[in-house]
Amino acid sequence: MSLRERQEALVRALVADGPVPDGFDPDEVAAAGAVCRHKRDAHAAHAEAPRRTGWLPRRG
Repeated sequence: MSLRERQEALVRALVADGPVPDGFDPDEVAAAGAVCRHKRDAHAAHAEAPRRTGWLPRRG
């Protein structure tokens, strides 16, 4: 298995509840995956928040 394939497998385990690759502690991967998903969801929610479309008026 190439490095790219191993990295893809680890990312799937972290963010998509994929199987944990050989050589990794399933509990550690689950904990790290929960953090990754929380951060992803928090950033996604922030990106959907309305943004200001104009500049604030200048003062005096």
